[in-house]
Amino acid sequence: MTRKALGKGLEAIFGNLGTEVVNPKTGNATLEIELSKITANPFQPRTEFGPEEIAELAQSIHEKGLLQPILLRKHHDGYQIVAGERRYRAVQSLGLKTIPALVRDHLSDRDMMEMALIENIQRVQLNAIEEAMAYEQLINTCGITHDELAQKLGKSRSAITNTLRLLKLENPLLEMIREGKLTAGHGRALLQAEPNKRLKLAHKIVEDHLNVRKAEKSGTKRDGSKSGRNPNTQAFLEKLQLLLGTKVTLRGNDAKGILEIHFMQRGDLEAFAEMIERAQLAHG
Repeated sequence: MTRKALGKGLEAIFGNLGTEVVNPKTGNATLEIELSKITANPFQPRTEFGPEEIAELAQSIHEKGLLQPILLRKHHDGYQIVAGERRYRAVQSLGLKTIPALVRDHLSDRDMMEMALIENIQRVQLNAIEEAMAYEQLINTCGITHDELAQKLGKSRSAITNTLRLLKLENPLLEMIREGKLTAGHGRALLQAEPNKRLKLAHKIVEDHLNVRKAEKSGTKRDGSKSGRNPNTQAFLEKLQLLLGTKVTLRGNDAKGILEIHFMQRGDLEAFAEMIERAQLAHG
């Protein structure tokens, strides 16, 4: 059976996976499952569920009921959440004993991981680090390539690669992105700076409320001033760095030299090649 692209929506995915369990007494596909028999999705990419967010959803469920059942898979003597952990937590906070659910009899770990990722991206935006970690888990555990992941998510390959590159940042910087103090764009700008200068630059970004472009300039202007580089050449390098999402250096002078494009992994090289190929096609 051909599987539909994940980017087409959860309904498209759910319709093709596993065998739906039907209540033999009522003939209904939606079952009332005891909360005590349900455990979290072990592949859940989202690590933080804000109390206010859960309380707001719980209030809505209290007033209007649960409009959409959660999705579970049978697991040993109980069930695991495939999609709907926010709804599960909200119902739990209301002190209810059961929750409406669709149950799939056979669902692989790979499908669990994919569906958990897509649900969070489509319904509640992951922070950039959670999203990068989810991508990495899919690639490393399921063997999905950058190209396949881009196709499934309806994103460009370079977007996938640039998100994954954020994981190269040091832990304090990852935490600042998680907390919303820095954006993913700031993170990519920090990757272009020398590792021992990144934390200082990150604090400067926060304290001076620098946007991504100013952060880019703050991270590279010292190198440019050392060489006495032509401002137009420096502007070109900064534009190229922003486009490629990686550090770019020029060895030599404005008339002649060697342009170096830094990369962290094989996927970066493939992303660069893809950009060049698209540019060639665009210009005939």
